[in-house]
Amino acid sequence: MRKYSKIAFLALFVNLTAFADNIQIQDVPNPNVNTGESILQTKDQALNNYTQTNIKIDPLGNQMQKIDNSSYANPQYQVQAFDTYSQSNGEQLSEEQIALMKSAIRNQNLNALQRRFFQKKYSGYENTLNLNYKENKTQKIRTRFAMATTLIFETDITNYILGDTTGFKVEEIPSMPNAIAIKPMLIGIDTSLTIFTKDNKLHTFYIFSTDYKNSKDPSLVIYIHDENSKEMIKEKQEKLAKDYLIIKEGIAEVRVKKSEIYNHYSQKAKKGNEWLISEEIFNDKKFTYFKYDKDKMPQVPAIFAVIDKQDSPVETRIIGNYVIAETTARKFTIKSGDSYVCVERLEKSNQNKKAKK
Repeated sequence: MRKYSKIAFLALFVNLTAFADNIQIQDVPNPNVNTGESILQTKDQALNNYTQTNIKIDPLGNQMQKIDNSSYANPQYQVQAFDTYSQSNGEQLSEEQIALMKSAIRNQNLNALQRRFFQKKYSGYENTLNLNYKENKTQKIRTRFAMATTLIFETDITNYILGDTTGFKVEEIPSMPNAIAIKPMLIGIDTSLTIFTKDNKLHTFYIFSTDYKNSKDPSLVIYIHDENSKEMIKEKQEKLAKDYLIIKEGIAEVRVKKSEIYNHYSQKAKKGNEWLISEEIFNDKKFTYFKYDKDKMPQVPAIFAVIDKQDSPVETRIIGNYVIAETTARKFTIKSGDSYVCVERLEKSNQNKKAKK
């Protein structure tokens, strides 16, 4: 009998539309309660995340009427509908059964769209916030459940302290060390966030979470501006540009010390292969750099180091308009299909002889 009861229970959840007469959906009018979800991901708590909402689903008719309606008010403290079913039948639900329940609930239209985003006066800029850094000032940030808020600073983030690590989640962005993302995991909660940046500044924030019923705009992107930091960064970049050649593309960056650059190379190509000649070749103490305009090149050429009169492949990487061979050698061969260019490093003695001639 228990077996058939369980099958009927699951069938009702998967085919909610077909069994609409047996499903009672009831909104619990309690605007003051927390309607968020737990971020813990154990089996029992997964049930909390997907079944403890302010919507009452009663596929078993009178049996489920035994549960007090108030238990649906707050997902953190309510009695489990599915646990009640399991206990009354003396068995636990399997992972597959839980998955079916989750799928059934996801298919419900919760009408949880925030109206603020659909108003005629909404321009799309309301969710971007620009804040000026002020020492010892705590900035207030409005977040929204089911959305992320990204903070972008002038300099890289070195560390952060989050007050509530259960109600909020902070994620670092690998490609942007000066940015951090905040996600509220519950509704109607608040906490503090302290961020330390590379310019030795301390940023403090008061963060609170709202939901789709809120009439105000949540902040989705926040830029933290600091004029002093901008000046420091500008001075640092100018000094860096004076001492280094910076090759950069996206997050990839190579700094070549200008005092180590050696750029005396000769290139020889047969008629018709001149297109493969590099615009510039130089080396530092570790690598050799071949410059090409990527927009003009049909494909990136291969670089070979000539060792004992034999072409030997070398490790290369491409950053911007440079093909970087991760070695140094007296001779190289640049190849692309059947075309090739012979490259030779000119030593100082050879340069002097050519100058005399």
